[in-house]
Amino acid sequence: MSSATRALNGWTAVLASMGMVSFADPTAGLPRPQFATVNGVKLHYLDWGGKGETLLFLTSLGGSADDFHPLATRLGDRFHAIGLTRRGQGRSDKPVAGYDTSTLVEDIRAFLDLKKIKRATLVGYSLAGNELTAFATLYPKRVEKLVYLDAAYDLPQNAELGRKAGLDLRLPGADDVTLALIARSNEYHPDYRRIRAPALGFFVTYDEAPKSALWDEATQLRLLAYWNDYGKAYRREQIERFRKEMRDGRVVELHNTTHGGFVFEEEQQAILAREMRAFLLNSAR
Repeated sequence: MSSATRALNGWTAVLASMGMVSFADPTAGLPRPQFATVNGVKLHYLDWGGKGETLLFLTSLGGSADDFHPLATRLGDRFHAIGLTRRGQGRSDKPVAGYDTSTLVEDIRAFLDLKKIKRATLVGYSLAGNELTAFATLYPKRVEKLVYLDAAYDLPQNAELGRKAGLDLRLPGADDVTLALIARSNEYHPDYRRIRAPALGFFVTYDEAPKSALWDEATQLRLLAYWNDYGKAYRREQIERFRKEMRDGRVVELHNTTHGGFVFEEEQQAILAREMRAFLLNSAR
């Protein structure tokens, strides 16, 4: 995945959290691409095999199932890892509609039905946090556990704070589908109090104001003002909300990385795999 595509992994406050990072090709040894047609839409997925509990990886904005290859291979000895690329992204079909959270959740349910998977642990990156929360609320018996990869954020609140700060962060190269996903994701307020499954939340925590090479100097100054006035407090509030509202929730904070980069960095992958393994093998359900 190119750095330009990774740049679509966040927006507004989350966009302000991104750094442009170059990564080695993580796709060596990828399983062959497969496709499943659900709700009239052909979705791309990867199946890394393995025995045990099913882990269904759900992608970030602009992402692909390929992005989870390094993490999936680290967990393949104890889990059956599958990565699903949502509609409108990567090699999945790009219909003109269906980018609201409810429809995306139904795509996940239909995919699990097609694969005859009764229960799974959902692992969602960034935007996919909405899908995790909504799916676990609607289909609690289908969920074993939840893992949020910097994904447990109230995005409408985030967008409103960006508007207050006068931010207008346009995504370079964003197509209509990506813009629709952003707009529809900003309609969904998560309610963790209704979730019964154990949940692990990873949060990228910045020790100083994040920067991005995407923006000119004037925008960088607005981002800094946003960070000082809203951003730090917003991210801390989201972490504490997760702790308070999630009935069986655990938090791991990640440092020295970015929202758009941590899944692709070897050092962070080791932390993710270690913490996920401990959570998945030891949490009661």
